[in-house]
Amino acid sequence: MKALALALALIAAPVAAEESDVPRDVVSRTVRMQIFCVGSMVRMATLLGDKFGEAPVAMGRLNDTDSFLIFVDKYRSTSTIVIAKQRKETVEVCMVWSGKAEPGLTFALNPSPQFPEQKEFGT
Repeated sequence: MKALALALALIAAPVAAEESDVPRDVVSRTVRMQIFCVGSMVRMATLLGDKFGEAPVAMGRLNDTDSFLIFVDKYRSTSTIVIAKQRKETVEVCMVWSGKAEPGLTFALNPSPQFPEQKEFGT
């Protein structure tokens, strides 16, 4: 899961990192995984609501055309990460990760994040 999050972060970074900027302990991997996509956020929200009882609880912009959403059920026992990509007149909304856990464990917000001092990527 951490590798997927790191890969998504590197892919979605506003400024593409050059290979020389990537720390030596970060390994690039091409993985085969199936994702499910639909043509609108409304359709995705309907599917996740009907199938899992999930609703969107967090959203963020990755750049001018792409965003991510986190859907969670009311018991916080299922959650889904969704990426929405706008391309000209088309939208592609894809489930990139979904999971199930004990109630209360699939989603939690950090009430007091400790933000580190930002450094140059790769140092």
